Amino acid sequence: MKSLLSFFIFLLFAWLAIWWYYSCSWCAIDRNENTTLVEKTPDPDAEALAKKAYDDSIAAILKSAIGLYINDATNQKVFTYPENLKINSANGDVFIPTILQGFSKNIADYLGQHQDQELIISGYENTTENKDSTGLGISRANFIKDILINAGVNGDRIITQATPKDYMYSDDGNYNGGIDLQFNTLDKSRLIEVEKSIATRTLYSNFGEKTFKPDATLSNYALELKNYLNKYSEKSVLITGHTDDIGNEESNLWYGQQRANNVRDYLISQGISKDKIKALSKGESNPIAPNDSEENRTKNRRIEIIVN
Repeated sequence: MKSLLSFFIFLLFAWLAIWWYYSCSWCAIDRNENTTLVEKTPDPDAEALAKKAYDDSIAAILKSAIGLYINDATNQKVFTYPENLKINSANGDVFIPTILQGFSKNIADYLGQHQDQELIISGYENTTENKDSTGLGISRANFIKDILINAGVNGDRIITQATPKDYMYSDDGNYNGGIDLQFNTLDKSRLIEVEKSIATRTLYSNFGEKTFKPDATLSNYALELKNYLNKYSEKSVLITGHTDDIGNEESNLWYGQQRANNVRDYLISQGISKDKIKALSKGESNPIAPNDSEENRTKNRRIEIIVN
């Protein structure tokens, strides 16, 4: 019975389709009338713009759907994450979801293992922001750069730039995405710039603590320095410890030496020859800022490393 009912329903729809095809006046076609086709000459520029807009929209949709991803110099994905960074219409801050909290360490580790690479950070700004010259794109890129520097990445291996994009904020003023991250191979001029920063480096940390532990900056610098010395085997390293003026001069000279020794011992533990490293102290004798505030005293408590 059900099969028979289904057959009658099929016949009914078939009859309606045939009736519609032959009776619809506004969609009927006079098959006996000659139709002249007018061929429209395509506009290459318009087609190129349309294709770019389409590609950009598809890329934005995919990026939003996939989450944050970071490509290498050959555009192969190195890191992918289920969520994305978020920008907002009010300022240059970038919201980092909890699941992305480790992305900065991943980048630092990757650059540590690939000494010939740099990172390009592109911050989005839409048409309105670009016309207003608010600088939000570069502010967003620099926001991420500061996070990576705190994670130990050498700032000279990071390039920031603003990228115009067509997008709209949600009702609450947010946009899912807004930051592109891309690894790139250092060219000759950039490599010279980075090597200068390796040969002259100032580090700030609690190098004098009894339970000395290297921070991310020192750990990543050790990788850079080791690679640099392998390339320039004739060079050697001078580590100088500096202090503020709290306490007496003799004590500060001792503290500066302890801090320099701690850094030297760590670099040796990372595979740098002890014969290439010398550590000394200048104590409080060479401040870079007046010792009149805690902020300035913090600047004076430092390790300076010179490679020559």
